[in-house]
Amino acid sequence: MKAILTGLLLVCSILAIAQTDDFFTIERRIKDHIKNGRWDEVVVTAPDLVIADPTKGNGYYYTAMAFLKLNQPDKANEYLAQAEPLADEELKPLLSTLKNEINQYREANQVLELAEKQEKQGSKRAADEWKKLWELDKLKTEYALNAVELYVEQKNYPQALEILKDPAMANDPGAQALYKRINSTPEMTKINGYNEALLLGKQNMKNGNYSTAISNFSTALRFQPNDAEAGSQKKLAEDELAWQTTRKTNTLEAFESYLKGTTLRNHKAEADEIVMRALIRFGNKAASENNFKDMEYYFGKYMKQYPNGSENTAARQTMCDTYQAAADKEKDKKTAFAQKQSIAYLTKVKTICSSTPALETAMKTANKKAIRYGRPNRGFIAYVYDSLAPIGLSFGTINNRKVGMYITVRANENLFQGNSFYTVNDQGMLDGSVFDDVRPTGETRTSHFDGTLGLTKKIAFPLWLYAGGGINYSQLSIQVDEYNDSGRFVESEWIKNTDQQFIKPVVEAGAIIDVGGFQLRGGGKMIDFKDIYYTLGVGFSFRRG
Repeated sequence: MKAILTGLLLVCSILAIAQTDDFFTIERRIKDHIKNGRWDEVVVTAPDLVIADPTKGNGYYYTAMAFLKLNQPDKANEYLAQAEPLADEELKPLLSTLKNEINQYREANQVLELAEKQEKQGSKRAADEWKKLWELDKLKTEYALNAVELYVEQKNYPQALEILKDPAMANDPGAQALYKRINSTPEMTKINGYNEALLLGKQNMKNGNYSTAISNFSTALRFQPNDAEAGSQKKLAEDELAWQTTRKTNTLEAFESYLKGTTLRNHKAEADEIVMRALIRFGNKAASENNFKDMEYYFGKYMKQYPNGSENTAARQTMCDTYQAAADKEKDKKTAFAQKQSIAYLTKVKTICSSTPALETAMKTANKKAIRYGRPNRGFIAYVYDSLAPIGLSFGTINNRKVGMYITVRANENLFQGNSFYTVNDQGMLDGSVFDDVRPTGETRTSHFDGTLGLTKKIAFPLWLYAGGGINYSQLSIQVDEYNDSGRFVESEWIKNTDQQFIKPVVEAGAIIDVGGFQLRGGGKMIDFKDIYYTLGVGFSFRRG
């Protein structure tokens, strides 16, 4: 029995050794195919490795590699997936490398398709895609030359030269000749001139030669007018030159000019500190000399430009004291201008410092005086209504101190309705009718018109009283039907009754309220000192003179 077991072990060992020999023999053959680029042979031979040792993933790995070289990345991925579970520590790095190559292949294919598509469409991005494709595999110089050709067409010479001077292109004679030819074009002459001027400008900036630096950067901008770097460097040099000049001049106006200038103002913080000190110094000097204009100018500028300045409290207090003194001088003058000036000073005190009851009282008093002294005389136009004559117009004046005048006219709508040419009296006798048969219908109407002239007087703003007198005209009309000689109806007419035509005295009085140019009025009128009617009105007023 022992002999049998020993024999079996010997046979198994011999078979394992033989199998291992077969695996390495097949693998050597596959590597030979790979070395000579026989990828179809690799595809045919690699499965034998799987048969020789199913526990290893090498056969799947070589199959995946062959399919990738045969431009079949999907097949390569399939076999790579089968190799991964069987990979030993030696095979795993190879699988990772192959996986990256598959991804790069796919990316390169996508870039290639995009580059070809964009080139057919004439897109400017095609050159960038060819460059990207070349960067994935710099051995393919044809991709680089495609990119160079398109960059040259676009006159993007720097990009073309960047590719041509790459070490990967060093052994390509055509690339080097093209490099020299491109570098001598007028466009590259401009670029080289730009680079030289930019370098000189930066050197002069370091040496403090700002005027020369500005000239250098201007030269660079003549080569490339819209260049951001040259433009920013020039602005920086201009700012440094402006600050240098400001410090040499050393006046408040010079520092303010720098702060208001169009340069970058990189020294703004230092300039602000100098200006703040100067404004406070000049403001205090002006206040001590009772020079209100200069005091307001310097302190006002300080407070406006530096609302959070450390001297704000002191400046505010000095301003308030000065304005208060000025207001006290104006408050006793009996002119509207003086009172308004006092209000203006007090308003500044209130705005700059805190309000107090005394300040509020002073402002109200000055405001009342200003209104009383300065309220203008006004003219007015108003629509007036009463129950007898609802259509009315009144115009005149309402004065601040003196008596004003007004004229009012009123009528009813009957006044504007026509009558026939003939008339009648209370006895029914017709005058001027062409018809013998005229029959009253019983309908009547009365036309009214009155005109008054009167005076206005202010009682207390905004109240005025008015009173006036005038005449009232009234005319009664009756409606009649006219018939011809055959007794047929012709038409209806209104005719005046000459016995019912009156002119009577009228007096009126009332009140006017006028605020902000809007006017309301109410009152009454009396006709013939017997009949009383209420009157209402609304209108507007306007400043006179």
